[in-house]
Amino acid sequence: MVKNKASLVFGLLLLMLLNWVAIPAAAKSDSTQNIVLTLPAETILHSLQQILPLDIPSQSRQLQGDIIVESLDYLAIADNVITVRGVLSGRNLVVTTRLADQNIQLRVGEVHLPVLCALHTRFDPAHHALFVTPRFTDASANGKDDGLAPMLGALAGREYQVDLDALEAMNIQVGSRSIPIAMEPIKIAGINNSLVFHMLPRVGRSR
Repeated sequence: MVKNKASLVFGLLLLMLLNWVAIPAAAKSDSTQNIVLTLPAETILHSLQQILPLDIPSQSRQLQGDIIVESLDYLAIADNVITVRGVLSGRNLVVTTRLADQNIQLRVGEVHLPVLCALHTRFDPAHHALFVTPRFTDASANGKDDGLAPMLGALAGREYQVDLDALEAMNIQVGSRSIPIAMEPIKIAGINNSLVFHMLPRVGRSR
């Protein structure tokens, strides 16, 4: 498992998205005093489109260069899987391969690749952490170019932790005082084409 907060496509995008739309999203309290934030897929897609293009790290020793999310045109959520479709681009790409016990570098240069990616989400209730694992469809569906496989391989198959700090603190202004409310995530689920956050509020001392 790679623990690098917001280091992948969805990690970075979701972190920025939560800063943009978490507060205006639909919110309510249930019978156990939890606060529920619901982000519909359409809202997430629209918000992500506003912050593109976005650079992402490859997290791979076999690939060097710049990987960029250029566009997204589809996003759906079901059974804790977020499916996205868009275009990735690579610039100044250098792929390192092993041949006859020697490392050989292949300069790929610049590429553009339509992709379809399923982001499998997992919430760890013990550590109050959200993780995503990207899985791309086969090469024939993703551009029909085996030479681009290293770019997808640099992103796929690893589990990445998403930074939830944007949801874990909220300040309410009452007169001249600010009341901090700590928000502890207790459940995160991708259902009914929405991402649903169950948060347990903890009111701190006013200052």
